[in-house]
Amino acid sequence: MKVLIRTVKEYDLDDISKHLLVVGDLSGDCFNCKEFGLNYSSIKSCPKCHTEFRYIASRKSNNLSSKIMTTLHKKRPDLAYIEFSDLKVHKNREKAKDFLS
Repeated sequence: MKVLIRTVKEYDLDDISKHLLVVGDLSGDCFNCKEFGLNYSSIKSCPKCHTEFRYIASRKSNNLSSKIMTTLHKKRPDLAYIEFSDLKVHKNREKAKDFLS
């Protein structure tokens, strides 16, 4: 039986930021260029910046994240699911480092 199991893997933050499709309630956004209103269930690359999507994340991060993860995986099994709250923590740390440098 195949199931979804969360694992931890080291990723390059810049690579994720460049190739991330962020899903909202009705549509998706390109995290790289901020293009919005994308049909996340079928789009392979951003129409504005032409980046290929490799990762997907949901802006909704709450205790339903496993349900959201399952739904996104069913719609887009070709993309790796990234926990958006984790990404925000690392991006904020990066901004703070740059600010304090």
